[in-house]
Amino acid sequence: MDISQLTPKERLKYEVAKDVVGLGVTDTAIRRGRVRLECTRKSLLKYVEWYNSGDISHFSHKNKNRQPATTIAPETKEFIESLYKEKYSTASFTHFVEILKEDYGIKVSDRTIHTFLKDALLISPCSKRATRRQMEKNIRHMARKANLSKSESENVAFAYSLIDDADAHPRRPRSKYFGELIQMDASEYIWVKGQPKWHLHAAIDDATSEIVGAWFDTQETLNGYYNVLYMILKLYGIPARFFTDRRTVFEYTLLAKADEEKDTYTQFSAACRTLGIDMKCSSVPQFKARAERLNRTLQGRLPVEFVRNNITTIEEANAFLWEYLPRFNAQFSLKEDQDLKSSTFLEAPSETEINVILAVVCRRVIDEGNSIKYHNNNYYQLFSQDQRKRSPMFFGKGTKVLVIKAFDGTLLASVKDQIYILKKLEQRLKISKEFDPAPPKEKKPYKPADDHPWKRSRYLSTNFLEPHISQSKEYIE
Repeated sequence: MDISQLTPKERLKYEVAKDVVGLGVTDTAIRRGRVRLECTRKSLLKYVEWYNSGDISHFSHKNKNRQPATTIAPETKEFIESLYKEKYSTASFTHFVEILKEDYGIKVSDRTIHTFLKDALLISPCSKRATRRQMEKNIRHMARKANLSKSESENVAFAYSLIDDADAHPRRPRSKYFGELIQMDASEYIWVKGQPKWHLHAAIDDATSEIVGAWFDTQETLNGYYNVLYMILKLYGIPARFFTDRRTVFEYTLLAKADEEKDTYTQFSAACRTLGIDMKCSSVPQFKARAERLNRTLQGRLPVEFVRNNITTIEEANAFLWEYLPRFNAQFSLKEDQDLKSSTFLEAPSETEINVILAVVCRRVIDEGNSIKYHNNNYYQLFSQDQRKRSPMFFGKGTKVLVIKAFDGTLLASVKDQIYILKKLEQRLKISKEFDPAPPKEKKPYKPADDHPWKRSRYLSTNFLEPHISQSKEYIE
């Protein structure tokens, strides 16, 4: 082995050992050598022994050019990078580490993932502004070295400028008890690629950061918040207070021409008053910072989870939330404190009562055709609740009707404190009695009488033989 193959630090050890030997290994020479190497006397004498042996390889570290035991194979590294680029580019590094462990059995740390993806000129959606600026600088530098055009290099760097900064929210103490305060908000986002923006209505407990309800809808609507409230009632019970923004779903300012069907103040707020839930509204987003932060977290995680589970429709997404939220809460919610184990949730009403409480109510007037106009200009007629007759009811023109749409979609109508069933009128008959053939009547299966010859043996045994047999047994006894 040649001295040129040694590292600068190893070469220094060799030179110091050589000088000490040249000075006769005296105390003065040893002391000077220790100062130069900043080592102990024992270590220096070991270097002198290596020098005297004439084998320069002693100064070379035995693990030189040896890969650490924890080194990841190059093919695994390439698989991780390509997987993130092609499928999970919107996931944070922490979330991506969880996916690798659960779906692919690859156990790596956040730091390792950061190193891999940084070398591949990739960046986490949750990165800070300084990190993004440094990455943009590195990309432009590499573009100049590779003789790329200005437009090509700027297009690459522009991708990182699209990542928004995290909103800063002032800190405040959490609530003491679970269920004491529930923050609610809706988030508009492209949750599934190729689909329009959906609104995710979500509710989070202030004390534990546990998601207690969530629902997707095409708009921020009363129906969305009703479904969130339904999930809260079914899974937990009745909370003490809601904290929301000043949407018309929660507060309504009387307009010059009010529309009672859109006047949601009398819907959601009335439902909360019926359940005994206090509601506080604020136009300042910082006052419900946990709900705002939850929106950002779910925007980073849910689209990735939808890709993993092949979810493409809003119906599939809502069904997925029922089984996803418990897993999310088990990982991120706070329930270590003893106070958090005691809940302020009250027992929820029955399913029937919930169906009525979460109803949408509006007023209509019967027209000259003995019908009302409701829901997309469709016409409905009132029918009696008697299932045997189910006959239409007739009222005079101008009769006021209170339309009740229950939570399960059932349509009812109230006239003078009497409840009736609403049926939609078809715009066109499906079958013409004069020109269409009559539909075939469904044949009922033939059931022979009990005394039919086919059933004679069973009939006699059940009605004549068995009673006589039992009587004879009693007589014999």
